[in-house]
Amino acid sequence: MSKADHVAVSAFGLMDCGRGVRGVLYGICFTLLFLWATLGYFLVYIQYLPPDPTDDYCGITAFLCLWLSVFAFVDNPGEKRTRIQRWEEFITMWVLTSGLAQVFWELPFVLWKVRYLQPIKSTKTLEVDELWAWPFWMYGSGDTRYMRQHSSSHATETMLVLSGPFELAAVAMFKARRHYKTALLISALTHWGFFWANTSVIYIAEIYDNYENIADGWAGYWVKWAGLNLQWSVLSPICTFASLWLLCGKVREETRFEMSLKGD
Repeated sequence: MSKADHVAVSAFGLMDCGRGVRGVLYGICFTLLFLWATLGYFLVYIQYLPPDPTDDYCGITAFLCLWLSVFAFVDNPGEKRTRIQRWEEFITMWVLTSGLAQVFWELPFVLWKVRYLQPIKSTKTLEVDELWAWPFWMYGSGDTRYMRQHSSSHATETMLVLSGPFELAAVAMFKARRHYKTALLISALTHWGFFWANTSVIYIAEIYDNYENIADGWAGYWVKWAGLNLQWSVLSPICTFASLWLLCGKVREETRFEMSLKGD
């Protein structure tokens, strides 16, 4: 068997991402997030909607939609996928979701925090000349470390932002069916870092500080602080171990193939 034949019969890299009902579910989640980031933002900016409680509804929507990668385990009627294909799709969708969040959400936070976000006066509402910052105030009004001087949080977010382009590169590799092992290694390493940083700095540090940086009542605690970070403390370690499992499986498959060639 040639190497080309081996690639053709490999059990890895055969996912059909977003097929059928899964594509519909992914589309609904991404569309809702996009609408809040564009139409919702616009309606707040022109003062058609108030900053609060619109931010709470936006946060609840984002919390639900950020779990979209679990739809990777939903099979279409009559569809038969392997366990490998399901986990490959989960990893791809979660790494894509996280990568987009780092590049389009966290990056502006990191770049604008000191100069533009820290001067915002209140966590309860926004002045007219502050409405431009509503997408960031939406979260920062609950977890005030994002809008106030907090060097450890700022440093952690800076490191997480740097992982975003690597995540999107890994997704491109998965979709192109090239550099499969490299994409898995990127997924494993970045998301172990996400899990470690998110759980320690976002959650444990704030618990040690007796929640002194949490504002905005129940929404600030349950939706913004607890809810909008939970995915990186739950899905990211799962992503890491799933990526390592697939990586080991791929290496074993290639090793068996190489041994079979030597045997021939």
